[in-house]
Amino acid sequence: MLTNRFEPKGLFERIERYTAKNLSDQELIFLFLNNFFNKEEAGKKTALFFTQYSDLRQLNYLTDQELLFLWGKPELIKWKKIFCELAFRLMRRPKMVLGRVYTSQEIGKQMVAELGTAQQEKLVVILLDTKNQILESRSVFTGTLDAATVHPREIFSLALRYCAARLLVAHNHPSGDPVPSRNDIELTERLKKCGEIMGIKLLDHLVVGSTCYLSMREEGILN
Repeated sequence: MLTNRFEPKGLFERIERYTAKNLSDQELIFLFLNNFFNKEEAGKKTALFFTQYSDLRQLNYLTDQELLFLWGKPELIKWKKIFCELAFRLMRRPKMVLGRVYTSQEIGKQMVAELGTAQQEKLVVILLDTKNQILESRSVFTGTLDAATVHPREIFSLALRYCAARLLVAHNHPSGDPVPSRNDIELTERLKKCGEIMGIKLLDHLVVGSTCYLSMREEGILN
């Protein structure tokens, strides 16, 4: 039981010795709730949260009603919003600077930061010049993404407007798993063929999970 396992004094001692990074998600939530409830109640409410939600980041998307059901104190709704906003601002990365040359790894990390927690699929197009400097980065589709719903004409009309020589596309999987689906692979093949006809090379298709990404170029799916 979480109630027996977590001791505030011991957790604070670990923070002093090893910093808060040493604590698990459950322990951090427990310490937060222990400011509003006694140890036993904080343990029960921590257990209730992780019984219903597998990822700590889902806390950011809970409605006021869901929070009230979980924790029972209206004042906690206010404090949850404050802490989530603080966490978001601390972790927020600056958006990609147009005109700068980026590596695939940098773009992949940026896409995880932007799309990793999105609850709908989104497809982002990144347009590059002949020196791989970024001309534009834009979200062009939201919803179920497959070869039938994503039309290359929108992507390549945007590329022509910016006189792009190359492009990358990135989209997220709300499930958090970046393994590409059959639809993802078919879409990549379709975009590659269109790019070859138009002389605008598809450099990569990144599939973004909750904490990592997969490069179809690196995996040999796109060559």
